[in-house]
Amino acid sequence: MKKTLTLAAAVIVLFMSACKKDGSTKKTSGDNGWTLDGVSYKTGLTYKTTTSGGEPTTLINFWTAAPNADHRVNGVAVSFKQSPAASGTFHLKGGVGGTLAADEFELAASTLTKTYAYLGSTVDITVTVTGGKVKIVIPEISLKSTAGDPDVKLSGTVQEM
Repeated sequence: MKKTLTLAAAVIVLFMSACKKDGSTKKTSGDNGWTLDGVSYKTGLTYKTTTSGGEPTTLINFWTAAPNADHRVNGVAVSFKQSPAASGTFHLKGGVGGTLAADEFELAASTLTKTYAYLGSTVDITVTVTGGKVKIVIPEISLKSTAGDPDVKLSGTVQEM
């Protein structure tokens, strides 16, 4: 139970960490979305920020809509040591809130009612950077629920807008 609560707290911090605003962009795009637990979602807003506290990281959120205090949204969040400057193969690292190397990142996802994190073995992921915007092709991976629910599958292509 303590492990689940720690994981839940870490994922919440990952999604709603104290941060300085780098920018958010909202516009529609063709193939920019993900499938989580068999349900498809489209990116409606992206938000990139630098986290504070501990070891700062670059957090990129891909949301279906703008969240606020009264409205939770579906989303995927990735955390890099710093925003990738060039395209390449990055390593999706299992866990949340850990120390990241320059070529590693962590991933979490949420729905309106549940939160999940990638806790598996390291996976090589293609990251493309065009005009400073990050695009990530996510192969099918398993995510763990922060509330002890069954594992779910996630796949898709998400890109900053």
